[in-house]
Amino acid sequence: MINDILPPPATYLIKVCAYVLAFYCPFSLLLRHTTFFTMNRIFLVSGLLLSFVLPLYTGPVPHAIYKPASLPGMDPLFETAGSVVPTASEPGGLPDITMLFVAIYFIGVVLRLIRVSVSVAGIMRLRRQGDRGSYDGVRVVRTDSAVAFTFLRDVFLPKYAVDPAILRHEAAHVRQYHWVDLLIAEAASIVLWFNPVMIFYKRALKQQHEYLADSSAIASGIEAGKYLAAIGSQVERATSASLVSGFHFKSIKKRINMLTRKRTPLFASVSYATVLPMILFALTAFAPKDFPEGRPGGEQVSQDPVSLGLPIGKGNTYTLESGYGERMHPVLGVKRMHTGIDFAAEAGVPVVSAEAGTVVKAEFLKMWGNIVIVRHNDTYTTSYSHLKSMDVREGDEVTKGQVIGQVGNTGLSGKNHLHFELLRNDKAIDPVAYLPALR
Repeated sequence: MINDILPPPATYLIKVCAYVLAFYCPFSLLLRHTTFFTMNRIFLVSGLLLSFVLPLYTGPVPHAIYKPASLPGMDPLFETAGSVVPTASEPGGLPDITMLFVAIYFIGVVLRLIRVSVSVAGIMRLRRQGDRGSYDGVRVVRTDSAVAFTFLRDVFLPKYAVDPAILRHEAAHVRQYHWVDLLIAEAASIVLWFNPVMIFYKRALKQQHEYLADSSAIASGIEAGKYLAAIGSQVERATSASLVSGFHFKSIKKRINMLTRKRTPLFASVSYATVLPMILFALTAFAPKDFPEGRPGGEQVSQDPVSLGLPIGKGNTYTLESGYGERMHPVLGVKRMHTGIDFAAEAGVPVVSAEAGTVVKAEFLKMWGNIVIVRHNDTYTTSYSHLKSMDVREGDEVTKGQVIGQVGNTGLSGKNHLHFELLRNDKAIDPVAYLPALR
C-alpha cells in the first residue's frame, strides 16, 4: 500500500489526485453533455473539496493504528536470532532522491504562485487605470483591454461600445459567485500543480460557468438569435487567465451547441450516482489494514503460554503512540520496521516488568538510551528502552509487575516515552496480541 511506501504528505497528495480523477471521470464520460448546469457546477466544486477531505478517512480497523507525532523511528532491536544484544546504528540523512522530489514539488508550487501573482497584478493594474462605474448593482471597470471578462466581483469591459448581451453575461458571473469556484480551483491547482487532470477539471468547471451565464443572459430577455450572433462574432477572441471568467471563452462553439440543445431529461440525473462506486472503492483501497495477530508468522495468542502485564505501573496515565509494524521513518523518510510499541507518559512514571524473568542487560546504548532486557524463559524476552533511570542490574531476578526503571527520553528519542518490545526466539513480534489489557 502507498501508506507504507511514501511519506505521509506525499501519500496524502497522491490520494487527493486519485479522488480528483474519481470525480472527473464520471463527469467527463456522462455529465458534461447534459444541461444540468447548476448540478454540474455543484458536482465539480464539491468533488474538488471532497478530494482533499476524503483522504483523511482511515476507515474501521480491528484495533487502533498508533501513529507517532514527533517520535523518531527505530531500527529493529534484534537483527538476527540467537542474540539478545541490541545492535544500534546511527540514522543517516534524508536520502537525496527524497530531497530532490521535495525540492521539485515546492519549486512547482512557487512557480505557480508567481504565475498567478503576475496575472492578478496585471488585472489590478487595469483596475486602477480604468474608469469605474456600475450596472444593475454590479461594479464595472472600463479598460483598454480588447476583451470583456470578470475578475472576482468586478466586470471589466473595453472602453468602446459593448453589446448588452456581453454585459449581462459578465454580470451573471458576479451574481452567481463563479469567482468563488475559481478561487477554490486555483488553490487546488497550485497544490496539485503536477496533476494534469487539474487542467481539464478547471476547464470543465469554467465551461459550466459559461453555460450558466449564457442561460442567465437569455433568461433576462435577450433574444436567443441575437445572443448566438454575439457569441459567434467573438470566436477569434478568448480569455485564458485562471481566475478570470470571460464572454470570450475558448469553447464558444460548445456553448452555441449547448444553447441550442434540447434540455436533458430529468431522469438522466441518476448519472451523478455513478461516482459513488468509485469513491467507495477508493475509500476501501486507501483504508489502512492493521491486525494485532499473525505478524509475523501468523502466530495466535491462544497458542502461546505467555500473557504479559502492562509495562507501565498501575494507576499511571499513558498514551499509545505508535504500534508494531512497518511505518515511514520520520527522519530517513523511508519505510522502516517499528519492532515494538510506544507508551508516551510523563518522565519518572514507573516502568515494570511485563512478566517474571532474569535481567540479561541493563545499560546505556546510544540508540536506545537506558535499556533493560528481561529474559522470561527459553522463548520470550522483553525490552524496555529510553528509560530515565534503571532500577535493576544484569543478573537480577524480577517478578511480574516489579519496577525496573522510569519513563524517560534517553537515546534516539523525541519525547518522554517507553519503547516496549516482545521477542519470541529472539525475533521481535507484535506485543499487542500478548497484552490482554490492550485487547
